[in-house]
Amino acid sequence: MSLNRVTMPVRSTLLAAICFFGAANAPGISHAAEDLSLREEAAFRAAAAQVSPSVVAIETVGGLDTLGELLVGTGPTGGLVVSDDGYIISSTFNFAHKPASIIVSLNDGRRAPAKLVARDEVRKLVLLKIDAQKLPVAQTAPESDIAVGIWSIALGRAFEPEKPNVSVGIISAVNRIWGKAIQTDAKISPANYGGPLVDIRGRVLGVLVPLSPNEKEDQSGVEWYDSGIGFAVPMAHIERILPRLKKGEDLKTGLIGVSFRGKNVYADPPIIARARANSPAYLAGLRKGDRIRAVEGKPVDLQVQVMEAIQSRYAGDKLRVSIARGPDGKETFDRELPLVDHLDPYKRPFLGLLAERSSPAANEGKVVVRYVYEDSPAALKGIKVGDVVQAINGAAIKDRDALRLAVAESEAGKPLKLELQRAGEKVQVELEAAPQPETVPAKLPQAAGEPAAGDDGAEPKGVSVKFAEHKNECKLYVPETYSEKHPHGLVLLLHPEGGFQDAELAALVKQWMPHCRRDGLMLLVPSAAGEEGKWAAADLEFIGKVIDRVAEGYAVDPGRVVAHGVEEGSLVALRTAAQFPERIRAAAVVNSPSLAAPIEEDPAHSIAYYVATVSDFQAKTRIVAGIELLRKQFLPVTVRELPPQANYLDAEQLSELVRWIDTLDRI
Repeated sequence: MSLNRVTMPVRSTLLAAICFFGAANAPGISHAAEDLSLREEAAFRAAAAQVSPSVVAIETVGGLDTLGELLVGTGPTGGLVVSDDGYIISSTFNFAHKPASIIVSLNDGRRAPAKLVARDEVRKLVLLKIDAQKLPVAQTAPESDIAVGIWSIALGRAFEPEKPNVSVGIISAVNRIWGKAIQTDAKISPANYGGPLVDIRGRVLGVLVPLSPNEKEDQSGVEWYDSGIGFAVPMAHIERILPRLKKGEDLKTGLIGVSFRGKNVYADPPIIARARANSPAYLAGLRKGDRIRAVEGKPVDLQVQVMEAIQSRYAGDKLRVSIARGPDGKETFDRELPLVDHLDPYKRPFLGLLAERSSPAANEGKVVVRYVYEDSPAALKGIKVGDVVQAINGAAIKDRDALRLAVAESEAGKPLKLELQRAGEKVQVELEAAPQPETVPAKLPQAAGEPAAGDDGAEPKGVSVKFAEHKNECKLYVPETYSEKHPHGLVLLLHPEGGFQDAELAALVKQWMPHCRRDGLMLLVPSAAGEEGKWAAADLEFIGKVIDRVAEGYAVDPGRVVAHGVEEGSLVALRTAAQFPERIRAAAVVNSPSLAAPIEEDPAHSIAYYVATVSDFQAKTRIVAGIELLRKQFLPVTVRELPPQANYLDAEQLSELVRWIDTLDRI
């Protein structure tokens, strides 16, 4: 038996009191201290002995030695009998490797095979069953008796089956790990995972498990063992879910599908930054900017309060939330959200249309069809160039963005009804949206109001964009044909390691400018602040500010803002798209060393990828794997193979890239 050092101040206080009241008789002090120590030890032994018959040793045989790159628990562990007919609760720590067989050793020396009945993925528990009757079950401490400062005794049966291993401490916190756990300073390790945490009266407070506030794997929290921080799931919680586990129901983490604005969950209010498509929150009508004011009738002011309410529940449970909407929060409503165990990737719907971005005066305020994709749902239903979309599913449409968002509210594979005007007549069309295309049209009509390509012979001159707090340089190239009446797309050209040489940049700008004139684009060329042109994480902050500065001074089409990187600059392009999903519509990369993790699609903000790679590129395997991962998330990826040793796109390939940019606002 070991007394944790953290418990010593408690004992010192008691000894100090004895010293004060017994100062006149020094020999009595020594006897009193010794007597106190013996009484403590006797109490600990008695508490452990009372629970010991219900503590079992568990051996797992076979299964995986590793889980991904993670070593898994394969040694002996502990468990606690929770019903006299053979049900035993333990930690998931020794079961992540899917053992082939499980052997349970009881307190009386009997050994029995066990089967795994169910898992609780939220609280990291497993329920086992052996063929036995009339097993001893320990008494549970009422949840109301669990308080900071009371004694806590951690038991296990990993070392010697005939007697438990014991560690003593106090309860140092309650409602930890999002309200799921008791915290103790008794030394906790894999030796007593699955065993009980007991109070001084021999009642079970909880079952010991490795937990982490931010990680969800079965091995999470193991790094804290023997550190003075250990966790136990309250036994009262386990008793509430035991009937579900006995039925063989695996309990999983519940999700509602929202992310919050701000980075400090302990200080920032629960204002929704995003409600993920197809999530319970989105389907219930929660949107960006909404504020959660109460959960289950209890007012909440911080994100952590909402997260605790969600993470302590299970998929299949329901959560009642009160919402305030609008700048003054006067619009309020309640919703009951079903928690789900996973969120399906969003399949952005595609009708097969490009709408005019700048219509002639006669068509202002109307959605005029500029282009119809071949073999698209729109083409198959006879929609034509020049048709005016007036309504979708009975709701009036006023502009291109409204149509795009209305379509995005649906999903690929679902039917939509369009009301069109054609030559003064109304036409109604019902069509089924298709997945987003990855091919680029061979030819596109010029958008209305955009000038024809031309070259006045003048050398393009960039406008410097700087911030006093950043060392970065940046040039913005605006075609002489620019007009604030016609919003322009914005292409961020991000250099490889070492930066662009002057002649190289001049050649690239000259290559781009005819397209910028014809297709209404601006070229933005930021540079890394670091030595030797190496990009760093701090450069992303500068890039974000530059995008905002350009949008303040110029008419920028938010549907055509592209992060375009070359070699190492490709990684910056991908990170920029991930960090600024509301500003960047696409990432176009050339000879990228790898592809970043997918960005989740949002109905309000689409994302597309253009990947150009030389055929003999050394990172081709990683690129192919990255493309497959993007496509599994239903993100459109246009892939172009370049000839060997190509450093950039030739004239034909650049024309294709520009057409791809021209289609980013497709509907």
